[in-house]
Amino acid sequence: MKIKTFIIDAFTNEAFKGNPAGVCLLDNSIEPEMMQAIANEINLSETAFLTDFDTNKNTCSIRYFSPAVEVPFCGHATLAAAKLVLHKMGKTSILFKTYHNLEIEASSSGDFISMQFPLYKTIEYPHQPKIYEALGIDTPLAVRFNTDLSLLLIEVEEKATLLDIQPDYQMLLESSTEIKEVVVTVKSKEEKYDFYSRCFCPWLGINEDPVTGSVHAVLAKYWQSILNKTTLQAYQASKRGGFMQLKIMDDQTLEVKSYAKIIFEGEMNI
Repeated sequence: MKIKTFIIDAFTNEAFKGNPAGVCLLDNSIEPEMMQAIANEINLSETAFLTDFDTNKNTCSIRYFSPAVEVPFCGHATLAAAKLVLHKMGKTSILFKTYHNLEIEASSSGDFISMQFPLYKTIEYPHQPKIYEALGIDTPLAVRFNTDLSLLLIEVEEKATLLDIQPDYQMLLESSTEIKEVVVTVKSKEEKYDFYSRCFCPWLGINEDPVTGSVHAVLAKYWQSILNKTTLQAYQASKRGGFMQLKIMDDQTLEVKSYAKIIFEGEMNI
């Protein structure tokens, strides 16, 4: 069996920046165990599997796997998949249907790709001294939790604090069985962006995720409440780095715009 396979850098218009994702086009469904094995072989933070194309309705099914586990939703792998469908396969729009019953619409907007993400809220959460210690954070400004993604959000005061984080990943793993991702964020003091972030998720087999679309479905709502803005410019300050434009459409919908670049195309022999 041959599977068309791509590596696509998401949230960037430059090769080897942003967040790379694998994308596999499946002519027929395969078992989840095989998807997991392929994702482990590709060994990027996420690999998206596309199947069940309906060319009349412009829909297809999508599933996401990290090297270790299946995840319910991945923003950068969705952007990578949208880049493939819209700019390589020539579709004007696509509706992705996830295994966990999300429907994510994507369309071309010039060189940009525009996607409709769910918008997630956060709740109050007890302080997590072990996690702060693992991240080297002395005094967080705020701590919130999102149940949809099992995500802990930590706001810090200074950009330097964010950039200087060198996590103890083993300590993070041992600090919680409920948390699957930690995003640390800071308000920008520069005009170009509204906020910065970094995302750590050793629980998913990824130490630091370079650019994470799904966490911005949480960050957008959080920063809207603080900045009183519905349009936001975001930058994820990992080593590779990546950016996106965010627009809150309503209480449940977030528009995300950014770029992606196809850097590899081939076939996997199974």
